Amino acid sequence: MSEALVTGEQVREAMMSANITRVDHHPCGICGFMVHYFREGDLLYFDPGCSCVAGNGPELRPWDDAAAWINMQSKDEWRDKLRKQFGLPQPETDR
Repeated sequence: MSEALVTGEQVREAMMSANITRVDHHPCGICGFMVHYFREGDLLYFDPGCSCVAGNGPELRPWDDAAAWINMQSKDEWRDKLRKQFGLPQPETDR
């Protein structure tokens, strides 16, 4: 991983400036509902949505939560895909 880590503040600024309101995370393995992050104003929520496992509804999350998800990706292509989905610029690297 050659690029710098993404911060929660960078994720917030990118989503807001690109007017992105939803980023899919993964489909539920039981029912297929797309678990996702969504933004309301400058707040970030995680929606587990389907109630198959833990039906607590959308949860307020710190922006660093989304940044950690991006930063934990070990494959460049996955990290770049997430950066794009959140509206972050693609890193210039010598891959």
